[in-house]
Amino acid sequence: MNNTVIEKTEARVEKDTEWRLSNQKNGHFLDVIFCKELENTMKNKRNFSFNRFESEQLNNLHSLVDKLDGNFKLVLDENVIGLDYLPLSPDEAADLIEAL
Repeated sequence: MNNTVIEKTEARVEKDTEWRLSNQKNGHFLDVIFCKELENTMKNKRNFSFNRFESEQLNNLHSLVDKLDGNFKLVLDENVIGLDYLPLSPDEAADLIEAL
C-alpha cells in the first residue's frame, strides 16, 4: 500500500514551485523545489511541457519517500537537470537531497 501524499506548497507565479511528498506512515517528507529559471528555460528554449516534466519528476521521486529516515529537500535547477531536461531517477535524486 502506498502511504505517500503529494501536495503543492508554493504555487505563486513569481516564485519557485514547491511540492511536498510526505509519508503518512513515518511522518517524513521530501520538499521538491523546481527553480523558476528551469521552468522558463524549458518553456522558452526547448518548448517542453514543464507540467509534464514536473509530473514525471514527482512520480519518479515517489518511491524515494518511503525510504527516508528524516526530512529532506531537493532543489531542481538547470545544473542538476542538465540540457537533456529529463527527470532524475530516484537513485540520482538520493545523492542530491539535503537534510533539513
